[in-house]
Amino acid sequence: MIDVVAGDVHFIDHLAPVYLALPGSVRGDFIVQTDQRTSPDRLIARAARRKVLAVTEATDPTRPVLVTSWGDHKQARMDGRSRIARMEHGIGQSFTGSDHQSYAGGRDAWDVSLFLVPNAHAADRWQRAYPGAQVEVVGCPKLDDLPGRVAGVKPVVAVSFHWSLGVPKMTDPLLETHGSFQEYKDAVMRLAKTYRLIGHGHPRAIEHFERIFNRFRIPVVKDFADVCRQADVYVCDTNSTLYEFASTGRPVVVVNGKHFRRDLDHGLRFDWGTGTNVGVQCDSPEDLAGAVAEALLDPPARQAAREAALDLVYAYRSGAAERAAAVLTSWARQTRIRVAA
Repeated sequence: MIDVVAGDVHFIDHLAPVYLALPGSVRGDFIVQTDQRTSPDRLIARAARRKVLAVTEATDPTRPVLVTSWGDHKQARMDGRSRIARMEHGIGQSFTGSDHQSYAGGRDAWDVSLFLVPNAHAADRWQRAYPGAQVEVVGCPKLDDLPGRVAGVKPVVAVSFHWSLGVPKMTDPLLETHGSFQEYKDAVMRLAKTYRLIGHGHPRAIEHFERIFNRFRIPVVKDFADVCRQADVYVCDTNSTLYEFASTGRPVVVVNGKHFRRDLDHGLRFDWGTGTNVGVQCDSPEDLAGAVAEALLDPPARQAAREAALDLVYAYRSGAAERAAAVLTSWARQTRIRVAA
């Protein structure tokens, strides 16, 4: 039987579809384990919303386990798990010059025997780093469950930013992981005078964003699925939700911070050709209002560019949960045989 471990709410959105797609005969425990950032009750509630019954402790830590983050991978290792599968909880971004363990191809994943990824870029990174591991391109299970726009007053603009890992330094190989909210904050507030805005953000920084949005009376929508139900265009810098929203067939604005290095091509979001052209480019706060207006027009040429970017990021747009479940089931049986032998 295969257990699943999720340590944060947004991980549950990726893992629950795979867990539910597993055959009942191999479906183990759905375990929520967390640090002080997120309460167990909140995780259990999120799992229940995804129609999953979650538990807080493993019943049998010798089972194979599926995780979707470095933190949960590390916890599985500490729990004594020896058969670990790891799935991306985003587009599988990586960064030139860095082997950070949170990103595709990163260090310290020696005990992962199966990687599940959404695209060839991430697959290549993991396979080159761990040639003995099984790497499978399955797509993104979260996409199948994303809702469309519900009826309501239009247009609604959603704004979202990545969390910052600290003060950006131009020598940091992870420079592009730093969000651009501080740079664009005033422009966002000006945008609220023209459009109906809803605020969103990376789950690990949403409380910070919420305090600022509330100050300017911008409603905050924490659940990304609810963002999809309410928004007509999505403004974002580096979150994978940029591509998730675009996959629903609606326009996005790609916010580029002034610290993003145009001379460095990391691929995917930072492929400064196809990947970044998932939406209208916004290179400065002064251009934000115009970029939103342009995105809302969404002409055929822009739609075609969006589709090309999505094809780069997602090898499959549907069926990922079933694909991942089939691979996991086969992997678990093979690892059990190898261990037994």
